[in-house]
Amino acid sequence: MIRNPGLLALSTASLVVLSACQHAPEGIPTPRLAVSSFYNSYEGDFRQAETARLSKTLASEVEQAKANEVESAARTKAGPNPGDKPNILEGEIFAGLSEGYTSYKMGPARVLGDRASVAVTFRNKGYKTRWTDDVKLVNDNGWKIDNVLFTGGWTGQTSTRDVLRQFNAQPVVP
Repeated sequence: MIRNPGLLALSTASLVVLSACQHAPEGIPTPRLAVSSFYNSYEGDFRQAETARLSKTLASEVEQAKANEVESAARTKAGPNPGDKPNILEGEIFAGLSEGYTSYKMGPARVLGDRASVAVTFRNKGYKTRWTDDVKLVNDNGWKIDNVLFTGGWTGQTSTRDVLRQFNAQPVVP
């Protein structure tokens, strides 16, 4: 016999909430929050990007590019022509315009299992232009950026990963 149906309902609801908390992913809980937290703290230099907000694969590619720049600079300085320019990854790599963006606006997130996509419209005031890129995310203990597909046609590359892979494939020696 149930003496207090309200108490039973409250107890059941509490168990459901606690159960959900135990299975909730660690880290950033939504794709849109992951995108905004990355771009709100990012200042346009991939070397300073917070790699904890990136997927393991993308973070590894960023770290490899940074290491390749350092190694190329050291080899250039120690080489026969120390005044030459070492291999440097120039331009914006997390948005599809090399000159970067001055503001952005997110569209809705499209989620399919542990993958998501958020259309982000970037704007560059100086160039008086606007374009929309597709930010791809993966849920690995919280949502993380896995790639940015450049849909504006401003660069010869197709994505952040494309830029990083091309750069990392170059010989380190200038």
